[in-house]
Order: sequence, then structure tokens, then C-alpha cells
Amino acid sequence: MFVDMRKTFKEILINSLNTQQMNYLGTLSDSSFDIYSKSGCTPTTPIQEQTAADILLDHFKDDDDIIRLFSIMLRNEGEHFHNNDLTIWGRDDFISFLKRDKWIYDQDLKVFLHDPFAERETNFFKDIQTIDLRYDIDIDKQIDTISTASTEMSTQDAEWSITAKLYDLDAHIEESVKKIIDLLLSQQLQPLKRVVFFCLKELAINAGKANYKLLFEKYFASKLGVLPNEDYNTFLELFKEEISKNGNKNLLELAKKDDQYYTITFQSTVDSIKIWVTNTRHITLIEKARILKKISPENFDDDYFFYDDINKEGAGLGLNLIINILRQYTSDPHPLKGVFYDDFIKMGFELKYPNIKIKSYTE
Repeated sequence: MFVDMRKTFKEILINSLNTQQMNYLGTLSDSSFDIYSKSGCTPTTPIQEQTAADILLDHFKDDDDIIRLFSIMLRNEGEHFHNNDLTIWGRDDFISFLKRDKWIYDQDLKVFLHDPFAERETNFFKDIQTIDLRYDIDIDKQIDTISTASTEMSTQDAEWSITAKLYDLDAHIEESVKKIIDLLLSQQLQPLKRVVFFCLKELAINAGKANYKLLFEKYFASKLGVLPNEDYNTFLELFKEEISKNGNKNLLELAKKDDQYYTITFQSTVDSIKIWVTNTRHITLIEKARILKKISPENFDDDYFFYDDINKEGAGLGLNLIINILRQYTSDPHPLKGVFYDDFIKMGFELKYPNIKIKSYTE
């Protein structure tokens, strides 16, 4: 994949940019980059576009680097880029090419985010792949089924996935999720079960709140002429007022009416466990930017016109807390992952067995 990505992006560079523009592109990603010094030439020496592209890609070697360069080009498309207007050759084809490797482009934020949460077909729990918590079911019976199956698992049965659907994380469901985590985590991860649950709970709360905001916009704020993308501060104050007066009672009923739920997925492989929450609806532009600023700061542009609004509502303190906790148990500097699709969003984390730092955790 990397060789094909590099080859295709090189063609895009050659057909879209002149040498001076390639040099400018490189400096936007790394201020120390200079094509001329790297080539041993003076700034007045002509360098062919193909040679310039080779120099640029020799400096920016990784696929993440290529994604970052292409994102910069997309953000500046149609604008004057250094010494000429920027038109990107092969733009849509390359976006489709990257999507096949789960690099998802967000048109609003003009960034690529990688989706590490691909569903796997192999599943030890064939009869209990989905637990539907939207309705009144015998949760204890489901848990007993998982318990029985989990005791039969061997090291060869490491490939499994279970997904729960729910509207909100009430006390009963919360206790059930704790039990599921306790049953599913391998012996190696048992010391981290409280960490896993705490981080998952924060993500679930965020997912539920995001859904409630969409419902509040649809049934309340829009009738007052208040839209979050136009006046987020007023919208947020109205939303807080509703929660203060009625808790989640009204919004939970509307979630059931519209079947606006989210899912929690537990997925195990031979070398890791992934846990993620999926919102089955879109979220607002400002909400996406708030998330991006926390989980992927290298992709966040301080020039976003709604920058001040992003810092409202605690600036995603729950996400900060998850990130800081996860960093204590993994070597990944950005342990919380997220990706935005047109009609849903995924957020979660992965704990890889060889890299897990086992230690005690106190809430």
C-alpha cells in the first residue's frame, strides 16, 4: 500500500505543483525543509519537477507524512499557493484510493483521519455478536451466555467481537457493561478492567450527549431559530437549560422515538483488544473540531473560523482525561482515535498486548 501511495502521490505532485510550490508545501509541514539545500543547489538553480518531487518524498518518508502533505494541498485548493493558483490533478481518485485503506477525508475540516476500527468476520461469539440494550431484555441472561462461552475460550479463540446498542448508559446498563468487560478481558488485561471501563464510560457519555444535542436541535432549538453551526454559544446555553430542568428525560424519549442510538464494540485479536463507540448520526462541525483538537492536534488548524467556540463547554475535558489515562498504559502518544464519516462517527482506543504497561489504577 505504501509503495502505491508514494508512487501515486508523486504523480499528483508533478502534475499539480511547480518546484517552488513543492518547496513551499514542504515548509508548511516542516519549517526546516528546503529543496535547494537538500539538492545542493542554489535557490536560483532550476530543478525539474520530478527531481523536486523525489527530494520532497525522500524527506517526508512515511504514509502519515504523505497524508499530511495532501491535506495541506486540499486546504489550499483553488487558492494562490506561493507563486501560482493550486489545482490538484487526480484529486478525487487519490481520495478514493486512500479510503480503501480506511483513510477517511472530512470535507468540513479538510483532514484525513484513519479508521483503525474495522469489523472482523471471525468471531468466537457467533450467537451473541450483538446485545440490544435499547429495549427491555433479560440482560443477566445475555451475560450468563457470555460467561459460559468465555470459560470455553482458548488462546486459539482470540478473534471475537461483541457490539451493544443503547440509547443511554443508565445505572443498570452501566453495571452490565462492567460485567461484560470483566468477562471479556483476557487474564493479561484483568488489572486494567477499571481503566477500560472508565475510558469507555466517558466515551459513551460523550456519544449520548452528542445524540441529545442533535435531538435538541431538531425538536427545540431549530423552532427558536437557533442553530449550533450559526450560534453555538446560544445553542449550548439552551441545551444546558434543558438538561438542568429535565435531565435526560425528554431527550431520552425523543431518542427512542427517532431510534437514535449509539453502539459500543469490543473486539479482540491475537495481539490486542479494541473498544470503540459509534454514533449512528452526524455531529456538528464545531463538535468535530473540538474532538480533533484533542485527539489529533497535529491535524488541527488554529485558523478555523469557529476557534473560540471550540473552547466552550470545558474544551473536551473528558477526552483529555481519557487521553492522559491511556498514555500511562500504552506507548502510543495519541491513544484515543476517532474518525468522522458522513453519517456516523467512531471513537475508541486499542491496547496492544506487547506494549501494555500493567500497573495499578485508582479512580
